[in-house]
Amino acid sequence: MRIFIFFILLISAKLISAQSFNDYVNQSPTLIPEVLLDNLKSNQLYIEMPFARKNVLNPSQKKQLEEKAVIKLELVYTQYRKSNSFNQKELNLNRIKELNRLAPQIFENRFWEFDLISQTKATNPEEGKKMFHGFIVTFRPNSTAQTLALEADYIERLVNAMQKKDSIENDTTPKVFDIKTHYDMRIGYVHDTVWFVDTVPPVSPPDFFYMQSLYKDSTVLNAFSRNQNWGNFIVVTDVTGSMSPYSAQVFVWLKEQATSNKAKYFVFFNDGDETPSRRKKPLETKGIYIAKNTGVEQVIKTATTCMKNGSGGGESMENDVEAIIDGLKQYPKASEVILVADNLEIMRDYKYINKINAPVHVILCGANNRINVQYLDLARQTGGTLHTGQSDVTNLQEIKNGQEFLIDGKKYMYQNKKFHHVYKQYN
Repeated sequence: MRIFIFFILLISAKLISAQSFNDYVNQSPTLIPEVLLDNLKSNQLYIEMPFARKNVLNPSQKKQLEEKAVIKLELVYTQYRKSNSFNQKELNLNRIKELNRLAPQIFENRFWEFDLISQTKATNPEEGKKMFHGFIVTFRPNSTAQTLALEADYIERLVNAMQKKDSIENDTTPKVFDIKTHYDMRIGYVHDTVWFVDTVPPVSPPDFFYMQSLYKDSTVLNAFSRNQNWGNFIVVTDVTGSMSPYSAQVFVWLKEQATSNKAKYFVFFNDGDETPSRRKKPLETKGIYIAKNTGVEQVIKTATTCMKNGSGGGESMENDVEAIIDGLKQYPKASEVILVADNLEIMRDYKYINKINAPVHVILCGANNRINVQYLDLARQTGGTLHTGQSDVTNLQEIKNGQEFLIDGKKYMYQNKKFHHVYKQYN
């Protein structure tokens, strides 16, 4: 679907924030007897608040939320109320505002799912006070050397399977066959020839992966399929932990386009190899690996080396701009850049977008809830475009200051040379 910008009226940033919080507290809650903290997973943590109050019991927990890519936020409360006049929605709203005050970085990039959890077990205040109240935060788990190796192994097995399939399809030697007979009431006996040929079993993704459904997401392949006019470009791909469902699609596309040679170079980045976060500097982070497109074997080797040398995903920043700049230095004749980016991460080097001297077409992965507006800024400022699994946003440069528009049903606004989220208003 080709997106054309729809313009609406401007509203203030303060009102946008209030609307977004109202959006959360007005949704229907999930009813369960009781939330048991012992059942939390390793990539979850809780922020506890007292029964019927908004304050955080342990404010130092905000340190645990630093550099986390949050994928789900759940507000847990107790359905029981002593007085019919008690306003649960108002308390929930105040609790969200308190979390925003404690850890504002969670709300700066709201790509997470949100759920209200209403506990039904309590029948009196004493029971309610014994139950958990507050927030459960689910974040994308950090990768380890082992999980990165498993993701790289998946990519290698996928490419090997594609090559084996090609060998089978191109094999002209005689095959074993059998004759199966069945009776058709219209034409009588029918003899079918059944050929027995080797098959290549499908490649299974790593079983540790935090969200297996992502391996069925075809965002990258869909974007390439819809935009076959791209040419003479470099492909820059984030291969930090958890990006293997999307980097795999880059290689499937490359295999299908082996004779077209539209992609001249492939650039892979892992945000600094194993450099500690505190030592990473914009445009000096490194962890960038470049391969000339001489065939899928060399490209895949470069990509998996980059993956294995990475420090893992789970942080909230990546060095996209540095990787693009390095790629253009290697191939300055590129007409355009295709960036396969992680929607859940912000750019460590965002303020250096103006150093990019070619249009960047952003294929945004994991943009199921909302688009990371930094990538809208990147596409607009470089004269490029932005692409999700369903849509192509091609006229970002035409947007005027103060105008609003829709992408995949969500509203955004352009103001003061940057894009912003706009949320639904409740009466």
